[in-house]
Amino acid sequence: MRIVLASISVFLLLLASCSKQPIYNGDYTRIETGPGPEDIALDTIGNSERIIISCSERRTSDYSRNGLYDFNVKSEKLVRLPIEGLPENIQLRPHGIDIGLVNGTKLLHCVNHEKNAESFPPAGRQSVLVFELLDDKLVFKEQLTHILMVSPNDVCIDQKGGIFVSIDSGKINSKWEKLMALKRSYVLHFDGQKWEQVGEKLRYANGVGVKNDRIYITGAQEKNIYSYRINDNGTYSDKRNHPSLKGNDNITFYGDKLVTTAHLDFLKFLKHVKNADEPTPCAVYTLDLVTNELDTLYLDNGTVMSAASTGLVYKGNLYASQIFNPFILKLQLNH
Repeated sequence: MRIVLASISVFLLLLASCSKQPIYNGDYTRIETGPGPEDIALDTIGNSERIIISCSERRTSDYSRNGLYDFNVKSEKLVRLPIEGLPENIQLRPHGIDIGLVNGTKLLHCVNHEKNAESFPPAGRQSVLVFELLDDKLVFKEQLTHILMVSPNDVCIDQKGGIFVSIDSGKINSKWEKLMALKRSYVLHFDGQKWEQVGEKLRYANGVGVKNDRIYITGAQEKNIYSYRINDNGTYSDKRNHPSLKGNDNITFYGDKLVTTAHLDFLKFLKHVKNADEPTPCAVYTLDLVTNELDTLYLDNGTVMSAASTGLVYKGNLYASQIFNPFILKLQLNH
């Protein structure tokens, strides 16, 4: 999730503040990472058993630790992956990521924000970077840009090796869109040759994920999670609405369940944007894609983790990442 700083009233209109949330009192392991581990993706392709973590500093101008980190699930060792061939004129400020096999090659797609000014949020060139993901490094392949890639947030690989990119604003840094909850964000599809806007306009499109020939989309200002059947040409049909909590973020899947997060109090979130020590409540939950039932996996007032952005379930554990502070959590699930 990429947040536009605005007045407090804007955020109050975005999402109503929830009642006080409890402090998470379960067991957890804190895994130190680079700054701003906003998105995480599981890599079990081939012999891999690791989580790739997208890290970017969002509070200061020190980008020296930005990068894509490799957390080995078995050894629990963390390393920052070296990048081979990245042009010097590309500033690495990674955001949403996805991993998949495309024509037999393991690729990592990464939303990237570049800026010249130090003001938050980022402006400047917006793109998707494509890397070949090897065991010990990333190899830069290409940078994808387009006039419609105004404010990219998340990316996922479709069933044919193309990509979907969520564009969270019709105009980058627009406070007016957030204040009025305007439907000006959208999803782009790239089939390898052309870019097209697909589906309906949304309020702050955020997470995107593809499963069983359907695309699922969360919106930070939407009341539901939406899904569509993906047609052969990449367009949508058969729209469905799914229940959700408020303030949803990135999407992963576990069996027949969609996993996402919720930002529960945007007034507190605004304080946390500027100050790491200001907690903001969050949740990680699942949506059963068969029954539409919701199940909360993690709920906290921000004392343990604030601004959770991605939840990932693997081998009985929940891994949860966040937008700003430099660590992720590992929690053992009881069900």
